[in-house]
Amino acid sequence: MLMTAQPKPLAARRLSRFFAVLVAVAITSVPLLAHAQRKSPLADSPAIRKRFELRSIRFEIGAGAGSTINQDFYHSVLINVRAGFHITDWLSLGGFGSFAAANLSTGFRDKVVNSLDQSPALVREPTAAAAESSMLKINYILGLQLEATPFSGKYSLFGKLFANYDTYIFAGPGFMNVSATNKAGLAPCSGHAPAGNTPQASDFQCDDSGMKIGGNFGIGLHSFFNNWLALNVELRDILAQINPAGRDVNGDKIADAHDDVWTSTFLLTANLTFFLPATPSISP
Repeated sequence: MLMTAQPKPLAARRLSRFFAVLVAVAITSVPLLAHAQRKSPLADSPAIRKRFELRSIRFEIGAGAGSTINQDFYHSVLINVRAGFHITDWLSLGGFGSFAAANLSTGFRDKVVNSLDQSPALVREPTAAAAESSMLKINYILGLQLEATPFSGKYSLFGKLFANYDTYIFAGPGFMNVSATNKAGLAPCSGHAPAGNTPQASDFQCDDSGMKIGGNFGIGLHSFFNNWLALNVELRDILAQINPAGRDVNGDKIADAHDDVWTSTFLLTANLTFFLPATPSISP
């Protein structure tokens, strides 16, 4: 007599399926876990190996030229020197000196002087010679700066010429020495007092010559010709309290130190700089 197979109970079928899935998951997961636990030979390695550290622990010295680009009355043509020490590849201390080789009249200055009468009707209105005499010229600018280099790399020209570059930002104190065009007969702005009860022409102008202390900040870049020679370009702002015209600005009928206002003097300079030692260090 033939025996008919009895179907397995529902609970037994579900249990067998569960064990089958569990075995499949174990077979799949064990190799993945073993691979995950294996340490990559590139773990903890730098992003770039054998990299020339063109700035780290190196001195930088250079010289060049530049110009102011926003002055009211005189554009200053500058001879520039620069020095610095790169503490790391991204942090450095620097200093510069820019010395005026020439001060060229601006178009605005010429318009102002040529528009003035030789015999003004108002005491407050200067003659052309008087207005010109108190206008400030830059003698030299000095500055110290802390520099941070967030960007560096390589660029190419036409796919054939390759060079290293970096871009940095800087900030620090700035010192600007200025002098009036013709100080003869001008009273110093500091402590200048009215000549008498009746306003005089001399009350409305003064000599604002001297050292102006302020802030120095901006942006710069290096473009390296090789491992020790680079072109350095900087755009900086010297923010200091000055009175470029040497005139009564606030309208209190006396030109004095209270007429100094915070003024930005922008400089664009380019230097050829040398890095020492000539051979840079190489990263691991």
